[in-house]
Amino acid sequence: MKRYIAIGCLCLTMLFAACDNYLDIVPKGQAVLNSTDDYLGLLEEVSPNYDMGNLWYMANEIGGTNMPALEAYQDPLSAIGFFWDETKNRADYMETDELYDACYKRIMRYNVVISNIDDSEGNAEDKVTGKAQAKIMRAYNYFFLVNKFAKFYDKNTAATDNGIIIHEELNLEAKSKQHTVAQVYEVIERDIMEALPDLPERAKNAFLPDKYFGYALKAKVHLFKREIDEALAAGLEALKSDYHKLWDMPALYAELVAENPLLGMMPSMFMTSVYKNIDDPENLLYQFGLNQFDPVPSMIRKPLVDLYDKSNDLRYVMCVSGSKPKTAEIDAMSIMCSKVNWNCGGIRLSEVYLMVAECYARKDDKTNALFYLDELRKMRFLPAGYKASEAADAKEAFRLIRDERKRELLLTSNGFFDMRRFCAEFNETLTKEYVMKNATTGETTIKTYTLKPNSPLLIWPFPKNAMETSDLIQNTTL
Repeated sequence: MKRYIAIGCLCLTMLFAACDNYLDIVPKGQAVLNSTDDYLGLLEEVSPNYDMGNLWYMANEIGGTNMPALEAYQDPLSAIGFFWDETKNRADYMETDELYDACYKRIMRYNVVISNIDDSEGNAEDKVTGKAQAKIMRAYNYFFLVNKFAKFYDKNTAATDNGIIIHEELNLEAKSKQHTVAQVYEVIERDIMEALPDLPERAKNAFLPDKYFGYALKAKVHLFKREIDEALAAGLEALKSDYHKLWDMPALYAELVAENPLLGMMPSMFMTSVYKNIDDPENLLYQFGLNQFDPVPSMIRKPLVDLYDKSNDLRYVMCVSGSKPKTAEIDAMSIMCSKVNWNCGGIRLSEVYLMVAECYARKDDKTNALFYLDELRKMRFLPAGYKASEAADAKEAFRLIRDERKRELLLTSNGFFDMRRFCAEFNETLTKEYVMKNATTGETTIKTYTLKPNSPLLIWPFPKNAMETSDLIQNTTL
C-alpha cells in the first residue's frame, strides 16, 4: 500500500510538538514513500542535533568566551543558567527551543516509520529492523524531552507530575495531550522493550542504533528511576558487544608521539593531532550537539579543570588547551581538539562502564564498582601515571564515580541530567564561585551563587510556540 506523504514536510518546519495542528501542511514537492528503503531513509538525518549549550552553562561546566557580554545578559538564557538567576523568567526569552523542536520533528518521522513500514515494498527483515530502530530512537528523544522540560522522576509523585506531550502515531486529527512523568516513562520503557529483540548486533553506521545502544538506554532509564538491579542487568548486557570498545587513548598517545616526538614536549600541538572518528567503536550511537563541531570551542570552568590529573589524564593532556580569549573567564581552559568527534548527543560505551560501576556502588559492592571504574580509567591515563582507584567503602567509591562522570561525560547531556537527579535524590544544595574582574581597574571580586534542590531552574520551561498552540501546562515558574 502506498503512503502518500510529503517528504518536504518532513524536512521543513514541522511544529509537531509545538501545536495541535502540526500536520496542517501543504504537500508541496511531495513524493511517495513506497519502498522499505524510503522509510529507512527517515531514520537518518543530515544533522542530528541536540542543542545543549545552555544546559552546559546551567550544569557549571562552561563559561563564555566573552564574560563581559555574559555578565551583561546579552545572551539571556546562557546568563540565567550560568548565574543560577531565579529573578528572571526564562520563558520570556524562549520563542522557540532548538532541542524541543528537533526532538519532536524526529519523533514525527519515527512515527511515520512505525505506522507504515510494514506496508512498504521491500525486505521483511529490513522492515523489522527499521521499526525497532524507530522505536528505540523515539524512546531516546522522549527521554531527552522529559529530562529537560519536566520534573525529575520521583516514584512518589511521578503519577501526578506534569510531563510532556506524547504522540505515538501520525494522526491528522489527534489533539496534543500532555502526559504525566510516569506515563512518559511507561511509553519510553515500552518502546525499549518492544525494540530490543529486533535491533541489529551492529548498525549500518554510527548514526543508527544497535542492540547495545538499546541496552544502554534501558540501563539509563532504570538508573534514573533508581531501579538499580534492572539498570545493572541492562548495563552488563550493553558491555557484551564484540565490536564496541573503549577509546584507547594511551595507544593513540603513543602512536602520535612516535610519529612526532615534539608532541610530548609541546602538548599544545595535540590540538591539531589527536583524533577520534565518528565511527569509533566506542560510540553506541553518535549524535551532534547544536552542530557537528560542538563542543569546540568551549571554555571549561576551573572547578572541572581541577578535577583532572593534568600530567597523566589524557583527556586533559590531549584535549584541553591553554590558549583562550582575553575575555574568557579567569582560570578557564578551552576545548580546542577539532579532530575529536565528541559525541555530545549520543551515548558512548564509557558511559555504560560508569553506569555499571555506579550500580555496584549503590549495591554496596565496592570491589566491582572500582573494577568497572578502573576499566575505563586505564583507557584514559598515561600508563606510567595510572594508579588504581582506592576507596574505604562503597560510599567512597560512589563519590569517585560521580567525579569520573564529570570528567568523562563532560559537555554531553549528563552534566545537567546528573545535576537534576542527584539534587532530587540527595537533596543537595549546590554552590559556585565566579571571579568578576573590573575592566577599568583590574580589581577582582568573588561572587558566590547557590542552587537549591527545589530550584525551578532545574526544569526548563516550554517555549512560547509550544505554549501558544497547545494545551500544555507550564512545568516551571521561571
